[in-house]
Amino acid sequence: MSTIENNQLEDNGEISINFGEIFRTLKSYKLLIGTCAVLFAALGAIYSLTQPNEYSSNAKLLPELDSKSGGAGGMGGLKSLAGLAGVDLGGSSSSAEAIRPDLYPNIVQSAPLLQEVLKAKIYSTKHKKWQTVLDFLSEKQDSAPLDLFGDPDENEIVYDVKLDKVPSSALSADLIKLNKKEQLAIKRLRASIVLEIDKKSGVISLTTKLTNPVAAANITSLIQHYLTKYVTDYRTQKARQELTFLEKRLSESRARYDQALFTLSAYRDQNMNLFMNVAKDREKKLQYEVDMAYNLYTTISGQYEESKVKLHRETPVFKVLEPAQVAIQKDGPKRSLITIGFMFVGIFFSLIYVFFKTVNLKELLG
Repeated sequence: MSTIENNQLEDNGEISINFGEIFRTLKSYKLLIGTCAVLFAALGAIYSLTQPNEYSSNAKLLPELDSKSGGAGGMGGLKSLAGLAGVDLGGSSSSAEAIRPDLYPNIVQSAPLLQEVLKAKIYSTKHKKWQTVLDFLSEKQDSAPLDLFGDPDENEIVYDVKLDKVPSSALSADLIKLNKKEQLAIKRLRASIVLEIDKKSGVISLTTKLTNPVAAANITSLIQHYLTKYVTDYRTQKARQELTFLEKRLSESRARYDQALFTLSAYRDQNMNLFMNVAKDREKKLQYEVDMAYNLYTTISGQYEESKVKLHRETPVFKVLEPAQVAIQKDGPKRSLITIGFMFVGIFFSLIYVFFKTVNLKELLG
């Protein structure tokens, strides 16, 4: 039986399809198609059972938009909104110093930030005790209902260079030195963390997906904290350096003023009854030094107070719209969808087999 015999090419180049013949052909192979569908569905069900349950924890933040006016009509707010879209409109230097929100995903995926997360402690529901995130991620995670393949990540990292054989002088102090345990933990964290930004509203959505719902919520909260701390430190770094500098200069100017005042007082006590011009000139000079030291001290004191106000003004504010929560329902895997998907794959391959089995390719291509 050949379907192509009923689907002959007409003189005008069109193909006439006999759907009745196609239906009869499929009906004759219904056992094969059904068997493939059942086998692939069973394979999909087994595969879905090898996937561990995953739980998601989500937190939403609203960062502070720069309200400083960069021109008429409130250009400062417009520049902040444009920054969310990755567009630079130029303007004030304060805007240039701020981290664009579209860089936040790179920040939460950076090794230094994740190293800080690994040092934090979370409560392990399995061991009923507190442990570091590094120890938690280094353990075998909660297994799937059907554990056939074990933990595939155990031996994924292979060292090409033995760092213990490299002299310390050959490594820069700025290098990040991670052992195998830390590398594997950071790799798992990067695969588990997703940060998205709504460019219209500016809302930051942070999601962590793990096999343990309590750990997922804790790590989401930790990353939220370290992200806001990182951005705050970056935004206020220059102001804090200026404040530290002025604090040192203020201490020095105060010591200079106290010393000058003490010297003047001591000189006056020692020369109370002298009326020589030399003594008077010496006293005027000491008084001048006291006035200079006092003026310097008051000037730096004012700058120091202004710097503290500037630091407070430059500190960004993050509003937590939705804190991290412990998931009570698993987020995946969708075992029913996986099974149905495998079933359709089986039907697809069986139809391809039937097509090549019943169609005369030479006549079709000729």
